[in-house]
Amino acid sequence: MVEAIGEHSNLTAEVSIGRERFLAMVVGSLNDVLSDTVGPREVEGFVNLVGMAVAEQILARYLAAAGTARLDLSATLDALLDWNRDLGGDIAISERSEKKVVLDDRRCPFLGFGLDSRAMCRMTSHVIGHMVAESQGYGRVTLADRASRGSRGCRIVIDLEPNACDGGGQSYYAKGDR
Repeated sequence: MVEAIGEHSNLTAEVSIGRERFLAMVVGSLNDVLSDTVGPREVEGFVNLVGMAVAEQILARYLAAAGTARLDLSATLDALLDWNRDLGGDIAISERSEKKVVLDDRRCPFLGFGLDSRAMCRMTSHVIGHMVAESQGYGRVTLADRASRGSRGCRIVIDLEPNACDGGGQSYYAKGDR
């Protein structure tokens, strides 16, 4: 039990927000304020730019750890799996070919934070898309199933060829290939 705060306060319950929940509140509020101010389409462009910046920072760490200037697809997928697990997800590769990779996440690391998880779904898609594109030159990410929409988990389909059947995903290109 926490002592009352201030002379006239009757607050005696401990309120635990914590760093992660606070950051989730910031991200959720930023998404809401931007959406209300500039509109959902502009927010998507903004989230894409933020996703690219975050992907570059994450990729730089994995490149430094690998001691290389570019990750191949296997190393990129390993980095994505490691990154997701580090966030608290439970992700695995369920399908892999030269044309497509399917990731299944049985535990979304962002559910339960009281924020609009769709914003974090978009951010995750952008980070994955940008990292795959930097590795392969191109990647299209489709969020086929989402825990934030009531599915048991998340299914992320990554097409590695631009001419693959479009499942409604977002295309990403390496910086030098735009």
